[in-house]
Amino acid sequence: MAINQNIPDAWSSYVTQINLGLEVVPDVLYDTLTIAAAANSTPELRFYQQTNVALDVSNMKQPGMLGNPEAFLIETIGFYFKVPAQIIAAAAAGPFTGIMNDIVLAVNTGIAELTIGNKKYGPWPLFKLPISTFVKGTITSAGATAANTAVAYAQLDGPLYPLFPNLMLSPLQPFVLSVRWPSGSPALSASLIMTPVFDGQRARSIQ
Repeated sequence: MAINQNIPDAWSSYVTQINLGLEVVPDVLYDTLTIAAAANSTPELRFYQQTNVALDVSNMKQPGMLGNPEAFLIETIGFYFKVPAQIIAAAAAGPFTGIMNDIVLAVNTGIAELTIGNKKYGPWPLFKLPISTFVKGTITSAGATAANTAVAYAQLDGPLYPLFPNLMLSPLQPFVLSVRWPSGSPALSASLIMTPVFDGQRARSIQ
């Protein structure tokens, strides 16, 4: 919708903003929320609804929509987990605990769904939505006893999930990316910080 579409004709000479002359640039949209550690404590996360936060948390300028005349073409969707490397003591039996296991638990049953206006896209299992260009997961161990220690770092890995056809976020159109755990959020060893990233192109006014 044109920024000045619904104004009286007599006022047209007083317009202070126009959306003529747009440029298209490669860009990303991202947001950050946290899964609490306790089991079933986070039934759903609703991304892209916050603003006035630090730039390393989100680059949304207003909650749940883009300002006029900005638009965004989503080409891929991915999730990044903001986690440090850990030193983990291996148990005598059972899986490793810590970061790597927490991410596995979160993506095994997590479901993402994008709502644009009143239309829903997805659902996508989280394990189908890896991010790119990050430090890959690794485990190193020493010794042959059950009490080995390991240095672990983990992320989702694999090719980006492409959206064909791409999805467009129009100016002033509400949208939300929700992540939920239908069987209840997992019991994590610590809270887990998630950042979804829409990778694509932004249309904006030429200044």
